[in-house]
Amino acid sequence: MIKIDKSHATVPLILDRTNSKSKGTLATQVLETEYDAGKRTFEFDSNIYGHTDVKQALIQLQHGKCCFCESFVRHIAHGDVEHFRPKGGYQDSTSTTLLRPGYYWLAYDFENLFLSCQVCNQTYKRNFFPLADDAKRVKSHHNHADLHLEEPLIVDPTKDTPEDHIYFDQEIPKGIDDKGTLTIERLGLDRDELNEYRFSWLKNLQDIARHAAQGDMISLELLSEAAQNKSVFSLMVRSNFPFLQGI
Repeated sequence: MIKIDKSHATVPLILDRTNSKSKGTLATQVLETEYDAGKRTFEFDSNIYGHTDVKQALIQLQHGKCCFCESFVRHIAHGDVEHFRPKGGYQDSTSTTLLRPGYYWLAYDFENLFLSCQVCNQTYKRNFFPLADDAKRVKSHHNHADLHLEEPLIVDPTKDTPEDHIYFDQEIPKGIDDKGTLTIERLGLDRDELNEYRFSWLKNLQDIARHAAQGDMISLELLSEAAQNKSVFSLMVRSNFPFLQGI
């Protein structure tokens, strides 16, 4: 995982909350009205939150990588627009049923959206969103201002620094704390296929590192580039070659 900075990003017009006539704003108003009328199960328009402009903005912010596993997504798939706080309903553990409503008012909120590979999103993360204290969970748009009081138990790519919670022992992700451990487990970041792919990449980098250690500057530049956020599996690279963080 990498930290994703949206602070200077331009929100796609379709989701612009400052525009009272944007499709995202209008759709959110409908959801809030339905909630106030007693509705707890909602329909969402993927043509709005999954609009081409939204996906393209996320691709640029995330360098074309999955927000969770750091695989390049667009090489092999369209990718999913993932809701970090689940829109329709949530699970606070793997054994509970889906609890409704979810964070319906954030369905078209750009801050809540990420680009994810289909495996991370559909097979693993799904609607999982546990909190340290469920009594602090915000359950309607009326309490949106209290959202910052929530303490998610999985790493938030925009609020957390992933390196504070996850490191790599060779190609295998390990948790530094409980949040990191749960994130790895629930998002499947240690799944066999992913470990094998990371291992192949790491072996290539180790060969490059040997040349760099012998003074080959091109190899050092290649290794340094591999540690940058724009590159695949950059957190794994920085964990295995910590000296690159100072370059």
